[in-house]
Amino acid sequence: MLLRHRSLRLFFTMALGVGVALATAVPLRAAETLALDFGPFSRSIPTESLVTFAETGTVDRQLAPFLRRLNPAQQQGLRTALTRSRAVDVVPISQWFNSPMGDRSLQFLGQLAQTEAGLNGRQALRAAIVAAVAEDGDISLLDIVRHFPTRSLRLDIDQGMTVARQVRAEVAATRTIVGAIQQQSEADAAQPPVLDLSSLPDLTQPGPYGSRRVSLTLADANRGRTYAADVFLPQKLAAVPGPIPVIVISHGLGDSRTTFFDLATHAASHGFAVALPEHVGSNSTQKNAMLTGLDRETFKARDFLDRPLDVSFLLDELERLNASTFENRLNVGRVAVVGHSFGGYTALALGGASIDFERLAQRCDPAANLLLDAAMVLECRALELRADTAVMARFAQGTRDDRVQLIMAFATVSNLFGPRGMAGVAVPVMLFGGEVDLLAPVVPQQVVAFSWLQGRDRYLYLGENTSHGPDFTKLATRFLYLDDAFEQGIDEALASTRGVNQSLVVAFSQVYLAEQQAYRPFLRSHYVEAASAEPFRLHLVRELPPAVVKQLSGLPGLE
Repeated sequence: MLLRHRSLRLFFTMALGVGVALATAVPLRAAETLALDFGPFSRSIPTESLVTFAETGTVDRQLAPFLRRLNPAQQQGLRTALTRSRAVDVVPISQWFNSPMGDRSLQFLGQLAQTEAGLNGRQALRAAIVAAVAEDGDISLLDIVRHFPTRSLRLDIDQGMTVARQVRAEVAATRTIVGAIQQQSEADAAQPPVLDLSSLPDLTQPGPYGSRRVSLTLADANRGRTYAADVFLPQKLAAVPGPIPVIVISHGLGDSRTTFFDLATHAASHGFAVALPEHVGSNSTQKNAMLTGLDRETFKARDFLDRPLDVSFLLDELERLNASTFENRLNVGRVAVVGHSFGGYTALALGGASIDFERLAQRCDPAANLLLDAAMVLECRALELRADTAVMARFAQGTRDDRVQLIMAFATVSNLFGPRGMAGVAVPVMLFGGEVDLLAPVVPQQVVAFSWLQGRDRYLYLGENTSHGPDFTKLATRFLYLDDAFEQGIDEALASTRGVNQSLVVAFSQVYLAEQQAYRPFLRSHYVEAASAEPFRLHLVRELPPAVVKQLSGLPGLE
């Protein structure tokens, strides 16, 4: 395991930087002072002194008392942090922070960076960031201070220290939990019988049936919703013995079904029908519309309901078209849903999980919870639906689809269900989390969700040095490894990991849909410990180690 405390701290710093260096309005004035508030005490630094120090290294008498305890290296680090900038396009940034998700992220940041009157600095931060970007096309922390539109920018040090303590607690918990899961998986894999990979079929390779694609346009008149879907099938259905089970793949927020065509092609070649719906309210088209000013929202909050209903309507259509289009070969009564990120939420909702709105409201209150990750920004938008009585009435009916017999959720968004919401899941579940996933952190989003599952058939996979997806993982690896020769092998290592993940989708579907018990060896820790490779080794546990259970019980907000 190559994760270190320093590495995690680096990633949390990156996350904060991304959040700060993205945002929106032109300020009426610039902040003259930076006020550091700690309870009833407050000390002010002239903005001019901070700017002079950042740009020249000169420490004047007003700034000197604040830097007295910093050695030269630390002072240089502070200068770098203040002046490090990144190029930003003002239109998408303005659009993002005017969207509901961007506005909520500013609301949390505004608890720490407040106006002169001590009010939440959400709107002032938006104004400062947009003004700074509009000035010269880039943004830095110093730019935000200089463009803050009240005479003083107040930093609540007390709350900042609370956030720091929460971050340290989450870092420590992640390190402990990752280590315990790794040890448990390796110990399980060392138990007999020994797994001989050479005796098993190589599921990382295409199967014997080939594949072809059928494109559909679905029109759900009851919801006024029209969307595309593609179905990947074995090349010749007659060559596949028995009824053909169905796998549905649900893409993530801002993504598209086309991202998973390779996985669909692979699974179809192994004898499955693989259907991919386009979730039109939360796909890449919707994201691009927001970034270019054509829409205010990154995604429609109603997609918390529409996404699982998209899949259910797709299954209805597959049943209707079974005889005319699919030679009456599809077994639509035995379905697996594979989901990534928001698609993982979709899969779990179809498996019986339900949003705990009361618990979610408490988690999304900035006054009660200052530590916010990207998945929570997404989850909190579900609260907007409480005002829509028709939507809430439909939620009350549940989104479970009895045709769904297996859930496989990668980097899933799942904390919004809570223990009560997850109690409704009665089908086999496979959850996959990445060790350095900042968007959907592994502890609050996957490990905790796994602990809430009550069924016997549950699997938790953890990928070392793995982030939210291949592109994020590649970016993260460049920070963890500085060796040029090593970086040249990253694409090969990612391809190997993708192959193992594809083999797991096939193996789980063979066991739980096609009822082919010969594939159960692929579902043991022995397989992933043997088949995965550095630096993205995979680990599997069926039950959380006692140390992890104890660690989870002490983490605030995860009960």
